Amino acid sequence: MNSLNIVKISSILKKIIIAITGLSLFLFLVVHLLGNITLFTGNPPGKDFNEYAHFLESFGVLFTIAEIGLLSFFVLHLGTALYSNFINTSARENRYEVSAFAGGKSKKTYASQTMVLSGVIILAFIVWHVLMFRFGTYYDTIYLDFNNGEPIRDLYRLVTEEFSNIWVVLGYTISMILLSLHLGHGFWSSFQSLGIYGKSFTRITYSISYLLGTIISVGFLLIPIYIYSIN
Repeated sequence: MNSLNIVKISSILKKIIIAITGLSLFLFLVVHLLGNITLFTGNPPGKDFNEYAHFLESFGVLFTIAEIGLLSFFVLHLGTALYSNFINTSARENRYEVSAFAGGKSKKTYASQTMVLSGVIILAFIVWHVLMFRFGTYYDTIYLDFNNGEPIRDLYRLVTEEFSNIWVVLGYTISMILLSLHLGHGFWSSFQSLGIYGKSFTRITYSISYLLGTIISVGFLLIPIYIYSIN
């Protein structure tokens, strides 16, 4: 096998890794959003969300393994993308002073041209998000009809406190806008990288890709906006 074939296989492998990890993270966001809907339900407010969070934490070491696995997927996704971008940039013989964004039927957009940048910013947001809620202030609460009346973490109180800060809400707004663009391009292009395409299939996935990205991002953004508005 000559060096040209090795380079070609390496390039394809990187695309497959980015695609598979990207689609997996996309599915996680959907599940995560569905779980967060419990923030809007429950009597008293926060009961459903706290019980949901406690249910996840009750898996103990399995929950920790899942978190590590999720982190590994994200690091692999972003790391491969950064490496691929570095290799492509280094190999480019000509430098262009102006980067034009194609119109018409072209798939070259601002979202596609800024995938690495938006990915890095989203990583910073995730670190901030985890530090804020996973390792944030621990409050507890008691529901007599749940967990045998034993105290559980009152994560809802922490979420309410953080989202009462306008700067936190603005930070989330910017992050969700970038997430929407990232998901919009990433979803349909993942299928291309996996060799799953066709005229009709690509047209459909491209058409719904940005819609799905917007729905997920707006879904997450409604939470801080709603909580800020009632406090």
